[in-house]
Amino acid sequence: MLFQKKPLLYFEFLERRIRYLVMDAQSRTVLEQNEILFDTEILHEGRVINPSLLENRLNALVTEKKWKNAQVSILLPDDFVIVREEKIPAQLAPSEIKAYVALHMGQLIRSPFKETRFHFELLEVGDMEQTILLMLYPQEVIFQYESLLQKVTLNPVSADISSLCLYRTIVQKNDLQQSPDKHVMVLQWSPVDHTIMVFHQNLPKFSRHSRLARLVDLWDVTKEGEWIWKDDQDSFEEAITDALDVLERLLEFYRYSVMNGHGGVTDIFLTGDFPYLEKVKEQLSQRFFLPIHILQTSEEISSKFLPLYGLASKEKHAAAPQKAAQKKVKRARKQVQEEN
Repeated sequence: MLFQKKPLLYFEFLERRIRYLVMDAQSRTVLEQNEILFDTEILHEGRVINPSLLENRLNALVTEKKWKNAQVSILLPDDFVIVREEKIPAQLAPSEIKAYVALHMGQLIRSPFKETRFHFELLEVGDMEQTILLMLYPQEVIFQYESLLQKVTLNPVSADISSLCLYRTIVQKNDLQQSPDKHVMVLQWSPVDHTIMVFHQNLPKFSRHSRLARLVDLWDVTKEGEWIWKDDQDSFEEAITDALDVLERLLEFYRYSVMNGHGGVTDIFLTGDFPYLEKVKEQLSQRFFLPIHILQTSEEISSKFLPLYGLASKEKHAAAPQKAAQKKVKRARKQVQEEN
């Protein structure tokens, strides 16, 4: 008992709430899933705007739970994620790619951020060039959350994106029959924002996050954190229809601009804290004639905590998609060598 390990913590920061998941460090069982509600905004468009309020509340939580120096992982806001493919010189060895991307970031490799944190996967190797998948994120936003957690005596160890964590959960549950022709959309449907990411061959191909600012005043939040629609039924139906119209345009954009007409979304996995997800699923099915799955787990995890659950599973299972991509690259390299 004297040497009992601190639990592992997983945090998600939203406009007026903090969600957290607590796991036993040894058994990896979920000990607690909870959220803290605020009367005012603590985040705006993904950035912390009330650091003192947030720090005070986190300090109280850490003290109450005796979490000092516990390891914490966080979900970064979806507002800033950029996913795209990039061409780089063929002569670069895999071990040289990271340095090359860092050197040319903001110049040959475009980035809208002053300082950029990035992750890459090698996709294809050719005679003249090779193709990598880049995920970009602003360094300053990561530092903001890292500094906040350190101030409240927590130990930040990793960060991830909610869509990646949800896709990881889908793969782990074997909810998806893998096929080279599959294009899987992870759709997070919440009352005031939507996040989509499309995966092909276990890698993200397209990402989009949209905030529904005009709907903010049409929702109330109970003391328990549940969303309640304040307007009439007609306006509720109209809001869903408008969102489906936007989604239809994104599906067309993915098919014709991202995939150049050579593939489109084949499956949609739906999740989020929207209180009427079943209704959304029904309308998605009627509109797009695609398999629509509501993402759930076998454990007693509320749907709004599924991204955190996927984040908690990262260490154990994250290598699977990476290994698949590495095998693909090895085959491509071998083919190029044989042709030469």
